[in-house]
Amino acid sequence: MNSTNDFWLIDSNFVGVMRFYKDKDHSDKSIEYMFIEEGIIMGIHGENPPLMKTRKKIVIEEARLLWQKLLNEGWQKTNKKW
Repeated sequence: MNSTNDFWLIDSNFVGVMRFYKDKDHSDKSIEYMFIEEGIIMGIHGENPPLMKTRKKIVIEEARLLWQKLLNEGWQKTNKKW
């Protein structure tokens, strides 16, 4: 499931991944939310789908701040490869 509302980051060690995507079914239409899933790369060369460990739902503005913080810490944008 890769869509235009599906954004991925990978850490500088190429071990951890984070997926950001909009909550399209939220009940409060006045506030936008994003899901953030965290996981680890599987396989020696990352050829297997990542093992997703956690999922949280946060306000979209907080997600944007987290995204920028992670980029500043050395995380990189990546395409979904799985």
